[in-house]
Amino acid sequence: MEDWKIHRNRDACTKPGCPLRYSPEYFAVLELPSCVRRDLCFECFRDVESRSERPPIFWKGRRRRDGKREVVLDLVALRMLFDRLGEEPGERPATLRYLVALLLLRKRVLKLTDPRTEAEEAADLLVVDPKLPEMGPVALHAPAIDTEQLVALKDELLAIAGQHESPETEPA
Repeated sequence: MEDWKIHRNRDACTKPGCPLRYSPEYFAVLELPSCVRRDLCFECFRDVESRSERPPIFWKGRRRRDGKREVVLDLVALRMLFDRLGEEPGERPATLRYLVALLLLRKRVLKLTDPRTEAEEAADLLVVDPKLPEMGPVALHAPAIDTEQLVALKDELLAIAGQHESPETEPA
């Protein structure tokens, strides 16, 4: 059985004076194929981005100031994550892309479109970005996952979205 868990790198940033611990915003970078998430401040993210051969898979997270742990989705970063996952080969990125597409459909960032070809007809989801008329339809296929994997993926997506923050990344 494939491990669907996104592991979190809990090592603190080694950059002197890194504001990550107290910053209300952070960048979460997903490293594949190891499936490890690292939270970075803006400057550390720019360093990683400039050193990478390929653009990193990332999303932007925000912590609530009132201390409540509620999911706050950055829809722009989630939309970029959707595109980047489409560039990655393999079943795991395809599954995550399908689930991100469902979130983006729910938030009306993407919308369903009618199929025009036989290949598009075979897709489980056929989506377009209404803000990008030049974008062709993206055909997505529902992943074959069982109930245990679905529960694990739900927990991981909540962790990605910031629902389960660790004590060392919470603001003081």
